[in-house]
Amino acid sequence: MESDTLLLATHLADRGGWGDTAAVVDERTGDVLRHRDVHARAQELAGTFVDHGIRSGDHVGLLIGDRPDWMPAFLGLHSVGAVPLVVNPDLDSRVRVRMLGVLPTRFVVSHRECGPHIERVATRPPHGEESRRSLDGAASSRYYLYSSGTTSVPKAVAHTVADLPYFHAAVGGADGLDLRADDTLVSLSQYYFTYGFNNQFVYPLFSGASVVVSPRRRSPEGFADTLHRYGATVAFSVPSALARLADHVEATAMERPEGLRALVSAGEPLPHSVAARLEDRWQVPVLNQIGSTEVGNAFCANGVARRAEGTTGPVCPNYRVELREAADLPPSVGPDGRKIGEVWVSGPTLPRTAVTVDGPLELLADGWWETKDYGYWADNGGLVVVGRTDDFLHVGGISLSAVEIETALRSRPEVVDCAVLAPLVDGVTTLSALVVLAPSVEDPEERFAELRAELRRHLDPFRVPKRWTPVAEIPRTGSGKIMRHQLGHALGAGEPGMDR
Repeated sequence: MESDTLLLATHLADRGGWGDTAAVVDERTGDVLRHRDVHARAQELAGTFVDHGIRSGDHVGLLIGDRPDWMPAFLGLHSVGAVPLVVNPDLDSRVRVRMLGVLPTRFVVSHRECGPHIERVATRPPHGEESRRSLDGAASSRYYLYSSGTTSVPKAVAHTVADLPYFHAAVGGADGLDLRADDTLVSLSQYYFTYGFNNQFVYPLFSGASVVVSPRRRSPEGFADTLHRYGATVAFSVPSALARLADHVEATAMERPEGLRALVSAGEPLPHSVAARLEDRWQVPVLNQIGSTEVGNAFCANGVARRAEGTTGPVCPNYRVELREAADLPPSVGPDGRKIGEVWVSGPTLPRTAVTVDGPLELLADGWWETKDYGYWADNGGLVVVGRTDDFLHVGGISLSAVEIETALRSRPEVVDCAVLAPLVDGVTTLSALVVLAPSVEDPEERFAELRAELRRHLDPFRVPKRWTPVAEIPRTGSGKIMRHQLGHALGAGEPGMDR
């Protein structure tokens, strides 16, 4: 049964008795698909895929996006033994072609108003035909998700149907969010991101919950409106969007959506100030977690019962997390002299390799994967993540956490978004801040002086940026992560601020 996601989904629905409950709600049209409807539609599409020549083992680009037919199409592809490659349909066509070319893609399934559109494509075989072999020899159906692209290098990571129960247990299970068939989920992250794939597909599959989908990325106002209109019980977002949601809630005095019992955050470190604002206003927990495409979901997560406040959460069931000495950092750079280490993860869902345009990429060292995050253990047993490898800046021989500085800046109401970098200025590495200011700010230079003075009260002087630049936006991935490799371009596009 584990070799076919459709059989698994049907079995879970029959066993759980949620076949006639809502599975997918189309926010654009209001149409509702029950779990039983999803399974029937998947069987219908499986026949259509076979009629178009799709066979077992074929790699198929799935470019439907956040629409009701995504779930039946994914299940239908697995039903015929095909391998879905989940891709963002809104990407530039050249980027899409490059991502599809990482694997020997033979077909693409995209969206048309009349339903899924199937076309045959020609892509060059990747180096070594690595993707044609079953992942680590497993016979289970595979699917591929692409890393979020903070480094601009596409990397396809495969997981299998056998991994899905682990993903649900990590976050949606009884010790986590305790999701049930009467839950309604809303996710800012979309199907083609690992976070959204789990929020909108894995958790409904295993709990019988329904998910409200929208083909367009929601604004903070739209996100809040969706929570109210559809009676969301659990909402999934990212820290930068939660900060804007808090602004909207406070500005409009919006009441908590009736039935909402948890807000979940992932994607980057969650500032305590953002969580506190929403918890104070709506009286619901903001539950932080950390995961990755390589793991397939979260490896540390807070839940309703299993919670370590102020952290990304305790280690999830079935996973192990170690902190190893970070060679590029001083022995103790965390709060209260806490030792910060490199985050390494081991667990049953980690594949040995990923696939790139240059062929297979080894992920594991003795069964462990280095996440490129830095963190420390809090007294309550939770993991505190202070940033990623590229979040640390080297200024004047000192290692600084950009996340620490950015978190302090985002706590100010006049700062909509920000990023910190350390470019060379006249041959000297100079700590610099890119800041998106609220529209109400009339004099950026005056506000920057106030922000600089405020930071000096909370941070060491060498952690306070010397150069400040107002920008229209901070480059981020669709999942909310700062694309630090693009900050230099954003700095050039902005208007240089003070240097004092």
